[in-house]
Amino acid sequence: MSDPPVTPPPAIARRQPHWTALAITLLVIGLLIAIPSGLCTGVFGVGAIYDMMTSSSSEGANILMMALMVGGIPLVVGIGLVAVAFSLRKNG
Repeated sequence: MSDPPVTPPPAIARRQPHWTALAITLLVIGLLIAIPSGLCTGVFGVGAIYDMMTSSSSEGANILMMALMVGGIPLVVGIGLVAVAFSLRKNG
């Protein structure tokens, strides 16, 4: 008697996570906060670094610290909301 040929088990289909209404809402709000505050902080940061390179005064360091304090907080909040939105996706 010969044994029947061994066939691999069928592949289990993995379902992709889907977005809930809360996850979409948090993602949109997070992006609306993170993108403008990140761009603004980046522009002021690059300008402050340029000022520190070309000038001998410490005004550039003050502008950089102010940009990080004022723009960094909303940037972190926006990125946090985006991270929470990705963690809220449900596996169907």
